Amino acid sequence: MGPYIVILSQLILTILIEGAFVLVWKSSTEILGYSVLANLMTNPPLNLALLYLIQIGTSSVSILKVTALLEIAAVIAEALAYRGMMKLDFKKALGMSLALNLTSYVLGTVLGMLGYWDILGIVSGL
Repeated sequence: MGPYIVILSQLILTILIEGAFVLVWKSSTEILGYSVLANLMTNPPLNLALLYLIQIGTSSVSILKVTALLEIAAVIAEALAYRGMMKLDFKKALGMSLALNLTSYVLGTVLGMLGYWDILGIVSGL
């Protein structure tokens, strides 16, 4: 059950961070809903792939490279989703996706460095 709790925790954290950013930046519950949908589409597969790589003992350098590629793919996928859901041109949708993903990635990384996963007691379950 450990990996599923990690995936769910990462999804919830991402939704909370990006949701707060959307509400401060745009004050729009409609965009908040789109952000949740976009994250449901991209976050679990991305984090599941990374957990798998960690579990099979992939090197840190390789994980960093894969993380970068997966994050780029998530930004593009979410931009396409925002473009379709919000009828934005791709450039605006890409900018929005990049801003949201960068915010959640940086804050998630900082929380990780501060011991967020240890506090939740889920890292040891891997």
